[in-house]
This record gives sequence, structure tokens and C-alpha cells, in this order.
Amino acid sequence: MERKLSMRKFWTIVLLIMSLFACKEEKAAADLPPVERIKFEAEFAEKKGTLQIASIISGYSGKGYVVQFSDLTDKLIFNVINDLAGDYNVFLGYSTLTFGATSCYVKINNNAMLTVNLPATGNTFAEIKCARADLWQNLNTATITPGGIKNFAIDYIRIEPYTEPTVSADLVTPNPSSQAVNLYNYLKQSYGKKIHSGATGITSGLDEENWIFQQTGKYPALAGFDFMNHTRNYSWENKDDLVKNAIFWWSQNGMVNCHWHWRDPLRINDAFYSPTGSSGEKTYFDVSKVSDTLSVEYAAMIKDIDLIASYLIQLRDARVPVLWRPLHEASGKWFWWGYKGADATKKLWKVMYNRLVKHHGLNNLIWIWTSDIKADNLEWYPGDEYVDILSMDIYPPNGDFSSQASSFNQLKADFEGRKLITLSENGSIPDPDNLVKDNAGWLWFMPWYGDYTRKSTINPVSQWQKIMNHSYVITLDEMPDLKN
Repeated sequence: MERKLSMRKFWTIVLLIMSLFACKEEKAAADLPPVERIKFEAEFAEKKGTLQIASIISGYSGKGYVVQFSDLTDKLIFNVINDLAGDYNVFLGYSTLTFGATSCYVKINNNAMLTVNLPATGNTFAEIKCARADLWQNLNTATITPGGIKNFAIDYIRIEPYTEPTVSADLVTPNPSSQAVNLYNYLKQSYGKKIHSGATGITSGLDEENWIFQQTGKYPALAGFDFMNHTRNYSWENKDDLVKNAIFWWSQNGMVNCHWHWRDPLRINDAFYSPTGSSGEKTYFDVSKVSDTLSVEYAAMIKDIDLIASYLIQLRDARVPVLWRPLHEASGKWFWWGYKGADATKKLWKVMYNRLVKHHGLNNLIWIWTSDIKADNLEWYPGDEYVDILSMDIYPPNGDFSSQASSFNQLKADFEGRKLITLSENGSIPDPDNLVKDNAGWLWFMPWYGDYTRKSTINPVSQWQKIMNHSYVITLDEMPDLKN
């Protein structure tokens, strides 16, 4: 017994020395003070199960990497040693090899186990932020286990002190309206402290907002409207209702969100889904023609933008700021504006921005870009000078009221916290208790209309009642007057 205890102590000391050696090697290579960046190589970590050290593919750090996460009992245990206790970001160097996107579990000290999605890398290495953790001084442990059946490789764990990112101070629109500035400043002040309740209708009405009030006794803080039918002359659609209802909502201190399911600009049909769209009528409209100012496609897009501008101008003249979210879910490629890839979408976004802001003088828009957490999300991004708020559309399994914190944290890390982040569309609404527990600071939630708002298997009335009466959730009656 005494000998076994001594051997355990011996190997603990050996592991600590090896970790310190790896740590010092990284500090010297990066030429940074000890508390700024510390890296721990996987080859020096404790391996349990089928794990092996390899060095076949290039791009790894240190002497190698660890592979063969083939069994759910496999464990890679790091001794994470740092000089000062405190709040740290934890990063993972990894490769998915030839197996494609997968996931793993990360457990730090006695904290809850976290699921970390690992986007596909191919035979190269990447780094992903996997956690924000309160680390002890000196020795901590970080344990990595497989999250699925796909293999992957771990290269290292890296920690650095957490610093609160600085959100853009000003709107991207030159000389924005005072109401837009008031709204943006209010959102910055409430960011991470509260979430705003929201709802959206199919186009111009307030049906979902009224339904929520009937069930809970409270209206949501945000109302969503869709310009879906405003480039057509449908007999059933009174297009002036959108402007009228948006003005009314703002008069009640509510926030106004406008998006646009943009139907085929050439009017060959009424579709907005691309050939890869999941359902409905399809359009083959070629968005890449946005770069050809002499093309009929370019002229058609400008004509539609000008038509929508006529309604946005009415809202500007009524001093209503608009949370403006066009070209949503572009990277999914199921809408025509994303079908031809990132470059065409970014070009259209900039053309729209210049047409609305510079040509039409719309200074009441707060520009929202709908992103995702895929590995190429930055390739689709139009740029900080064209975007005020980042958003994600997330439709979890029905009845999943989790906080979606991993998506929030990943988006915040990918864009380095430069922009506010919101949950622009959703099915089941994150439970406010989970949002608080996981520190998931979405600005607002907005379930889609119809079943996504009303169906009991997605958002039960009892859950709506809890949400709308929760201290973390802002409802219409709690909104400040931002008009002056």
C-alpha cells in the first residue's frame, strides 16, 4: 500500500513537471507574460482507454496530438496550471481529421460537463473556444471525452484571462436618428442583464402578440413584421397595415423588427426558396448578377429595394427606429439570396445598405446580420461597417428549453464580442432560468408565428406564463420611453 501510494505521488509529480515544461515552452515561443496565455499540450496529458499519441498530419502544436477517441469511456485529462485564480477563457486545439464535424465533452474541475461542437477541419488543425471557467490558482483539471461516434484529435488546451469584449459604440448608419440611437444605447445597456420578449406575425399584423397577451396578461416587448408580400399586389394583403401597426407598437414603447422574405425579383414566380430550399415553390433567380449593373436581375433587385424603401421612409418620417433584418439565413443557401455563395450575398447586402442609407436617406435602421456557428461564418459576414447586431435563428427539438449558450458563446467568440447578439428566430423559447444559469445573453427571443408560438408541444401556455412573468424577461409594460 505504501509503495503504491509513493508511485502515484511519483507519477503526479512527473505529470506536473511535464505540464510546466510545456507551459514554459509555449510562453517562451509566444513571448507573452505567464498570465496572458498558457498552453498545455495533449501529448503530456493523462490518457485513459484507447487514446494514442500521433504526429502524422501537419499543423499540430508541440510534439504531437492525441487520437483514437473511439469509445465513450476514453478520457484525456489535462493538469491545467496557472499562476492566478480567476475567470478564464478555455480554448481547444483540435482536428476532426477525415471524419467530419463532431462533438466532445469538456469538464473543468467540478463544473458541469459541457458539450462542445467541433466544426469539420479536414486534415488540419483549428482552435475553438470551449468554455469560460473560474479557475483555481495552481492546479486545475480539464477532462475531454468523446461526444459521439466520430473520431477526432486533440492538440492542446489553452487558457487566457477573460476580458469583457467591447461592443461597437456607434451605429453603422451615418448621422442616425435620435430614436435609433436611443434604442441602440438601451439595448447595449440591457445586454447580458435581461432578455426581451418578442413575437412575429406572418406579415403585417399583431395576431401573435395579441394571442400571447390573452394567455399571459402581458404583451411582448418586440413585434416582428415581414415585407414578404409588399412586392406583390395580393388582394388579401393590406400593405399599409405593416406601417400602421409598427407605428402603433412604437407608440406603446415597443420595439419594431422588420424582416423580408424576398420573392423572386423577376416575378417569374412568387418563390423565395432556392432550388435547394426544403419546401415550397422554388426560384432560380441569380443573385450573382448583383455585380452586373447592366443586368435585368440587378435592375429588378434595385426596383424591389426601392419599393420596400417607400414603406421604411414612412416609418422614418414617423420617427420609428427599425431593427432591420434582411437577407436572413443566407449561409443556409435555401433562399435565393444565399444560393450563389458568400460573395454574392455580401455584395447584395452592401448594395442594399448603400441604396437605403445613402440614396434614400434612411437613418432609422439598425442593421442585423443573421449568422451561424459554422466554420465559414466569417466568410459570409458583410463587415463591421455594415452590421450593428448579430443574430442566430435556432429551432431546437420541440420542448427543448435549453439556453443555447454554446451557440451564443461561439458566435461571441467568432466575432470577438464586437457586436450585440440576439436570437432572431426560434421554436421553443429558452427557459429564463437556463439563460441566467448559463449566462447566455441573447438580446431577445422571437418565436416564429403560428404553431411555433401557439402549439403546446413547442411552447406550452404554462411555459409562456412562466416566461412572461419572469424577472429576467422584459415585456412591453416594462419598456422605457425611447422616443425622446
